[in-house]
Amino acid sequence: MTEIVRFAAVAEVDADLGLLTNAERARHERLVADADKQAYAAAHVLVRECAAKLLGTAREEIVIEQRCARCDSTEHGAPSVAGAEAVRVSLSHARGQVAAVAATRRCGIDVEKVSRGPDRALSPREMAWVAGQEDAAYAFMRLWVRKEALVKAGHGSMAAARRLDVLAGGPSGDAPADQIGEVRLTQWEGSGFLGAVAICADRRTEN
Repeated sequence: MTEIVRFAAVAEVDADLGLLTNAERARHERLVADADKQAYAAAHVLVRECAAKLLGTAREEIVIEQRCARCDSTEHGAPSVAGAEAVRVSLSHARGQVAAVAATRRCGIDVEKVSRGPDRALSPREMAWVAGQEDAAYAFMRLWVRKEALVKAGHGSMAAARRLDVLAGGPSGDAPADQIGEVRLTQWEGSGFLGAVAICADRRTEN
């Protein structure tokens, strides 16, 4: 088993705040809306459950840390499992829905409520593809969650999302891609939400 992926409604997760670190609880308390607090806690517990299953341990044994690679801050940055460098994790939360992945390779995950986002996030051919779809909001979000998952897996930047083209096919694009270079992309959907998970190739083939 090399990866564990889960998408879940917030209400489906036993979000015990006692599992969170002091830093996580502090960030949780700074959130204003109860729905955001619930989603944050659920996602941070869910990623522990994924990592625990991959490692064959209990979720209570998993400690999640965050550190920014640019400024070394622990207030933001990619999550990691303390003391388990061989395991990579990623998590995402929206009001009502959460997602998490644990893998032995670089990975990223995103989940969002279906809505129409800004064209500036799309490449020219992505904009043309979305414009040609019957449901523009659904089409946009199929691309957006792939971009988010890819960035979390270490590819590209959301600040330059337009340059991160995730369409397959020829010049006009046929559909959202399921493979970008050495990264496998898988879509998830349910109850008005869309998600995507990105799993990189085995470390021996990564550059």
